[in-house]
Amino acid sequence: MLEKWEQERAGRVEFETDVHKELHDLSADIISRTAFGSNLQEGKRIFELQEQQEHLVSEAIRSVYIPGFRKIFAH
Repeated sequence: MLEKWEQERAGRVEFETDVHKELHDLSADIISRTAFGSNLQEGKRIFELQEQQEHLVSEAIRSVYIPGFRKIFAH
């Protein structure tokens, strides 16, 4: 990451870059290697599948009607 930034800098004293994306990718790579034993590319696929699963579960929960369920969480 730092080497990439040095290349982007190209000898300039100041330059601007989106560090959020870089740090996000670095964090995702670390999590992928630690949790799944894979690199960022393989980990991205796992994260995409988890995100898709969350969406499907959310849709499923909203589509099932259980009488009185909403009153449980309405304080």
